[in-house]
Amino acid sequence: MPFDRSVSVIIPVHNGADFIGTALQSLERQVSDPARMQVVIIDDGSTDGTGDIAREFGDRLGEMVILRNESPQSVGTARVQGLKAADREYIAFLDADDWMAPGRLDHLMTRCDELGVDFLRTDHVRAFETGQPREIHRAPEGRRDVPIAARDAILPTNHASLIDYPFPWAGIFHRRLVDDGRLAYDEGLHSFEDRVAIWRLSLTDATVAVVDAPWIVYRRDVGTSLTQVFDKRQLAFIDGFALVRDLVMARDEDRVFEAKVIRQFLAIAAHHVARDRGMSHADRKLLRAAIREFATTLDHEPLAKEWEAIGMARRSQLGPAILPVLKEKASA
Repeated sequence: MPFDRSVSVIIPVHNGADFIGTALQSLERQVSDPARMQVVIIDDGSTDGTGDIAREFGDRLGEMVILRNESPQSVGTARVQGLKAADREYIAFLDADDWMAPGRLDHLMTRCDELGVDFLRTDHVRAFETGQPREIHRAPEGRRDVPIAARDAILPTNHASLIDYPFPWAGIFHRRLVDDGRLAYDEGLHSFEDRVAIWRLSLTDATVAVVDAPWIVYRRDVGTSLTQVFDKRQLAFIDGFALVRDLVMARDEDRVFEAKVIRQFLAIAAHHVARDRGMSHADRKLLRAAIREFATTLDHEPLAKEWEAIGMARRSQLGPAILPVLKEKASA
């Protein structure tokens, strides 16, 4: 089959001058002909010359589109902007502090076409800025190289599944998912935007496969990453879970996934509470109040069941926020 497929690579970035050169350099050996790749960079209010560095690659990466937000809008908004600008057959994502092994995108387009699925997922490599050895992080799905209904990869509740692996850069998407709205992002979310998007996609009739591929390397513990900030932007996960909850509860046939949403919420809330010493006192109070308020919107029976299943460590972290809600619901 001739290599006539093409791909748009969407890169949202805010103050990524230290890393974006490596990311863009890794794109130089992705496809057989540079004309088959469009690179869409969303410079989200950078003040460190990120856009200038990106422009240096303009004649080396096929078509390059640089969109500039004069002030930071959010990762969610940047992904929306990127999808609007992307016009190739396939859509890939790359964070500005990550990079791809040569030939990855050509391989993914070929495999997606061969398997006849809407999107692919892959494993990835984690590279730690703290100096510890790199490690492989496997996509949590045992079935490989076979088409799967995305809905069938949401459960079980008590084990990791593809719905727990929301990284958009760990795979590739056919643009029909964008055209018909199955792959869509939410503006204004400073974090958690990827998890909402993967839930929205997985609740549709989309098909997916997990395949082996040349690596993508995810850089961990970068100081400027949103995963490393300790302010109220991290509370975006509450807004994100509200969107996911509403998606799952909107149709009777999707309510079977309610327990999975609650399990994810409790796990991620516990993660944020465990690291809240980096937050200000005011933001810690906001975090706990937001967790408790969201818990009041959940059905008592599945909340109580998942509360018992999450383990003592997480119950200890979340007890002050969740136990009062469970008591109120039990007595209602």
